[in-house]
Amino acid sequence: MEKYSKVYDIKSYECDKNGVLRLRTLFNLFQDMADEHADKMGLGYHFCIQKQIGWIGAGYHVQINRLPKWEDRVTLYTWPSKATPVMGIRDFQMISDNGEVLVSASSQWVLVDLNRMRPVAIAKYIEGYEIVDERAVDTSFPQIEIADDVNLGKIILVRHDDIDINNHVNNAVYPTLCLDGIDESFLDTHTLAEVQISFKKPAVLGDTILLKSSLADNQSIHQLLNEVGETEFARVRLGWK
Repeated sequence: MEKYSKVYDIKSYECDKNGVLRLRTLFNLFQDMADEHADKMGLGYHFCIQKQIGWIGAGYHVQINRLPKWEDRVTLYTWPSKATPVMGIRDFQMISDNGEVLVSASSQWVLVDLNRMRPVAIAKYIEGYEIVDERAVDTSFPQIEIADDVNLGKIILVRHDDIDINNHVNNAVYPTLCLDGIDESFLDTHTLAEVQISFKKPAVLGDTILLKSSLADNQSIHQLLNEVGETEFARVRLGWK
C-alpha cells in the first residue's frame, strides 16, 4: 500500500473574501481524495452500493498550519492509516510547492449495512484491507465536551444545496455552519488552527438546525441540534490563533 496523491491548483471560487481556501472546500478536497483512493483500492462507492454497504463519516481531527491561497499549487496525500473491525481511519496531508506542511488531518469512517444502518465487519466484505502505518495527526478522536455557557444560539434551515448523493447534509457543511456562530470581528482577527468534528446523526432536507456556540480562550465549541434540541447532528471544536 502506497499513499495516494493529487495536485490541486486553488481556484478563486474556492476561496473566501481574503483569497484563502474556504473551510468547506478543504473538507470537499478530503472527500474527493478519499473517494478516488477508495475506488483505486476496489472498495469505493460503486463497490459498496453493489454490496449494500457504505462508509459513514464518524469524525475528523484537523491541524492547520496555514490554509493555501488563490493560485497556490498544493499536493494532497491520503492513505488508510489504521483499522478496527468495523472502522477505518484515513489520514490526509496537504503540502505546498516548497514542501511546507499546510494541513494534517485524520478521519474516522464506519462501514455500515445500508439496509439496517448498523456497523458491519470490514473483513466480511473487504479482504486484505491494507494500511500505511503512519498517522498525519496522532489522535484518538477524544470526546468534545460541551461548554456550560452559550454565547450565541442561531437557527439554520437546511438548504437544498447542503444535501449530497446520500440524501443527507454533507459532512463538509457542518464546520462551515459553525462559523455563523462566531462574531465577524473575531473571524477578521483570528485564523483557524484546529478542527475537531464528531458526527452524530445526519440532518436531511427540511430539518431546522439549532446551532449553539461558545467561545473562550481562542477555542469555540459548537453543538448542532434539531430545533427542539432532542437530536444532536454534530459536535464541533474549533481552535483559533
